[in-house]
Amino acid sequence: MIQLSDQIKQFSPDVLFKDYRVSSITAYNRLEPRPRTENFSESLKAAVHDGLWFLTRQWQMGEFESEDAGSAIDARLITKQLHIDRMALQQNLAKIYSDEIPMEAQVEREQVPFSLALKIQVSQYFLSLHSPVLKSAYFAVYLTKYPLTEDKNPDFTNQESSKQLLKSTIKRSINGELLLADVFDGSFSSKVGISATDQPTIDNIINDLKSWYQRVYTQPETDIEKAWNGQKLSYGFTTAAPKADGTHLVLESPEYYNGNLDWYNFDVNLNQRELNVDQPDYEPNLTTESAISFIPTATTFKGMPNQRFWEMEDRTINFGTLNAKTTDQLLLLFAEFGLVYGNDWFVIPYRMKTNTLCEIDGFVVKDVFGDRTLIQAADAGLDQQWQRWSMFNLSNKDHIGSYNRQFFLPSTLANSLQSAPLEQVNFIRDEMANMVWGIEEVIPDGTGIGISGHDAANKDNVLPDPLPQSNTLINYKLGNTVPENWIPFLPVQLPGSNQDIHFQRASMPKLGSPPIDTVKAKGVILTEQVAPYFINEEEIPYSGTVISRAWQRTRWYNGKTYNWIGRYRQTGRGEGSSNLAFDQIVDAKK
Repeated sequence: MIQLSDQIKQFSPDVLFKDYRVSSITAYNRLEPRPRTENFSESLKAAVHDGLWFLTRQWQMGEFESEDAGSAIDARLITKQLHIDRMALQQNLAKIYSDEIPMEAQVEREQVPFSLALKIQVSQYFLSLHSPVLKSAYFAVYLTKYPLTEDKNPDFTNQESSKQLLKSTIKRSINGELLLADVFDGSFSSKVGISATDQPTIDNIINDLKSWYQRVYTQPETDIEKAWNGQKLSYGFTTAAPKADGTHLVLESPEYYNGNLDWYNFDVNLNQRELNVDQPDYEPNLTTESAISFIPTATTFKGMPNQRFWEMEDRTINFGTLNAKTTDQLLLLFAEFGLVYGNDWFVIPYRMKTNTLCEIDGFVVKDVFGDRTLIQAADAGLDQQWQRWSMFNLSNKDHIGSYNRQFFLPSTLANSLQSAPLEQVNFIRDEMANMVWGIEEVIPDGTGIGISGHDAANKDNVLPDPLPQSNTLINYKLGNTVPENWIPFLPVQLPGSNQDIHFQRASMPKLGSPPIDTVKAKGVILTEQVAPYFINEEEIPYSGTVISRAWQRTRWYNGKTYNWIGRYRQTGRGEGSSNLAFDQIVDAKK
C-alpha cells in the first residue's frame, strides 16, 4: 500500500482523474413534512419555525437578487377602427354585407342542386301543410302538373338506390323542383286552378313553403353570384371598409380554399382605392377612434409555475418530458418563456366587433411606482434591425415585405359540422402520358348523398371488340381506354409563351363500333365550367390535389342555423398512372 501511494504521487491531478477515477455516490436531500399524528393539517401548512433557515434558503435560491421593476396597474390606449361593410364575389358588383350571416357561408354557398331526395322533401313538406280536405281536392291535380318521372333523371344509370327511391315515391310525391319554380314566379295558383274560396289558404301555404325553403338552405339569389374560380381551384372575393376621406381600405382574398376563413386569408390592395355599391342612399359607418383604460391582468396558463410553496402543481403539463433536439430552438424558447418569464406577461381585455380592422395609435402603461411607459410596436425599429418582429399583420398585395398594423377580426366560424363529401375529384399527374387526370372518386347521387364514382361508372363499351381468330403471332392495338370517371386534362401552351402551360379539359371517346359519343363527367366540379375549361399548372402539383363538395352546417351567434354546400381543397396522394397507351404491338397469344 505504501509503494502504491508513492507511485500515485508521481502523477498529476489530471492524470489521476483520467486514469484512476474514484467511484462516488451522489445523494440528494429533500425537505418534506412528516406527520406524527393522523391529522395532516399541521403537515400541510409546511410551517418553518427557524426564520434564519428560511432567509438562507431564500438567499440560496436567488430570491434576494431582485430587479427594480414595478408591476403594471393601469393601461391606456387609443385605437382607430375601420368597419367592413361591403363585399364583391370575383368580378361581380359589390353588395352591402353585414354579420347576420357568416362570411364563409356568404363566400362558399352555391345553388343547391335538386336531387331526387330534395324534390321529394319539398313535396312532402308542401303536402304536410294541407288539411286532409284540401289535399284530397288538389292532390290529383298536383300529380298531373308536377309528376316525378325517370326521364327527368338521366343520371340514374348504375344507381340502384335512386331507382328504388323513385319507384317507392312516384305515386305519393310530386316534383318539388317544378313546384318551387311556379311558386316563386307566381304562376302556381293559375296553373293548378285554385278556386277563389281556397286561395287565401293556399297563399298561406305558399308563404310557409317559401320561408321554410329559404331558412333551411342558404344559397345565393342568382347563379352568377359565385366566388369559386375553376381556373385557380379556389374562392376569390374582395371586401372593403370606408374611410373618413371618402376612400376605402380594400382587402382581397384571391385564393381561399381550406374551409376556415381568417385574417391571414386577406391582403391589402393599395392600388384599388374604392369598392362602390349601387345604393345611393346608403350611409357607411366611418372610422371611429376611442380612448380606453384597462387594469392589466397577469397571464395564466396550464403548467405555469406556482408562486406559493404549498400549492399543488398541475400534473396535466409536464415540462420534464420536453425532448428538445439540437435544432429545436423554438421549443427551448417556448419552455423558457413559460418557466422563466411566465410572470412577466399581462393581458389587457379588449372587445372588438366582428368585421372590424383595429389599429393602436397609442399605448401607455403605468406601474406601481407611478412611472408611465410608452409601448411601441415590436416592428417599430429600423428596417435593418434584426430584432424586428410582428404578428397578425395584413400584408400589402404586390409589395413584398410591406404590411400594415391593422388587426382584422372577420365574422368567421369558430366551428361547424361537415357532411361526407357529396362530390370529390382527385387531380393527379400522369407523367407517362404527359397529362393530368381528374378522377371523380365521389359523385352526387339521386338520394342526396355521394356514391363511389368508380362503382357508378358505366362499364358498357369499356373494352374494345375482340379480334377474330387468326394464326398471327402479333396484333396491332390502336389504343386502350380508361374508366369513365377519369376525365383527361391536356397540357396547352399559354398564349404568347413557348414554355408556360396550363391544363385544358378534354374527353375520352366511348369505345364501340363505330365510336358514338364521348365520356362526360357526372359531377358539378368538372361540368360547371363551359368549354374551353383551363386550370393553372401550379394548382396541380406533383403531389396532386383533391377538391371536395360537402354540406356545411353551423349555428351563428344570432341563434340562426345555416346550411350550405361548400368546397375545400386538400393535398393529393401523389402521382398516378392510367396505363393509357396508343399504337402498340401486342402478343396475339396473350
